[in-house]
Amino acid sequence: MALHKSTDLTNQTIKLIADFQSGKVQPISTGIPHLDKACGKGLTPSLIVGITARSFSGKTFDLERIQSNIREKHPDVIQFHANWELNFFKILLRDISQKTGKTQSEILYNNPTKEDLIELSKVCDLHRNDNIYYENEPVTPEQFFLDVKELIDKHPNERIVVTVDNLENILDTKNNQKSSIDAFLTQVNRLKDMHWFISFIILNQLNDNILSRIDNPKLHKPKESDIYSSGQFYKLCDVLYVKILPWRLHITDKFMIFNKDAYPWLEDFKIFGKGDSASFEPNGNAYYFYLKRRGSDIKDVQDIFAERIFKVEQSVDNKPTKIADIPVFNFENVTPNFDLDNAFDKPF
Repeated sequence: MALHKSTDLTNQTIKLIADFQSGKVQPISTGIPHLDKACGKGLTPSLIVGITARSFSGKTFDLERIQSNIREKHPDVIQFHANWELNFFKILLRDISQKTGKTQSEILYNNPTKEDLIELSKVCDLHRNDNIYYENEPVTPEQFFLDVKELIDKHPNERIVVTVDNLENILDTKNNQKSSIDAFLTQVNRLKDMHWFISFIILNQLNDNILSRIDNPKLHKPKESDIYSSGQFYKLCDVLYVKILPWRLHITDKFMIFNKDAYPWLEDFKIFGKGDSASFEPNGNAYYFYLKRRGSDIKDVQDIFAERIFKVEQSVDNKPTKIADIPVFNFENVTPNFDLDNAFDKPF
């Protein structure tokens, strides 16, 4: 039944707020500081987070960072992974490759040594977790609802986080993908109020609109209309950021243009032009644009954040000549090994 007395809802909400105030209930940290900040110290009940980017921009990497952080810091949280982009075979094989330093071909086709088997066992043990559930293939909006509802019924007292990778891969039964996406978002809207603490993180794509503006730095900043199937998705999300890797868009000179005094918290990422103008350094950096932060302090103007993925080597004439390689999961261990001209063809 969807109908509830105001008195009952008020009493339930007051109790939940009191549990937060006493520390009995904690927000769920995502492990990404700027996202935790935008969410109010982490994921909270009925919160819906949208992560949007072009393909090969690392949005799945961001999601896997969040999932891993929840597994390590909040082992009691129930995780539901709608892995519609990569099935579990690919996920586990990629994780083994990252953690052992071996290529996927080496893992699959070389006879393992005793040491290899020990390493393999350690990685696999991380994935043997009864608090984590997978939808290992795309499903219909209706099946998604039933699967999450089953989890809600199984775990009435635990915190639940549902992640979806990727929204556009929803199984289309409406003969129209947009209609299927809207049907899925309707189910999310129903589910978010069916449990005392359930949060959603949904990955989505950027459409081609942003590509038409890459030659004009004044128009680089992403906007709502750049989001694939933006209408209902944008309205439903409480927090939504767009992730841009400028060099993935073949922007290698300057990213955006603005007054040099703007974005003072990002001084380390600025390059200065003539007069009072400045831009962001495009090469090697990821930029996170928060288009929506429902409930945030109105005085908080920090809606853009940046992360350095790799360093650019400078030649004698101070032009970028090489960039560091980009690991699939770990942005820290990087070594320069290929030219900037070829960087855009490397899968992320």
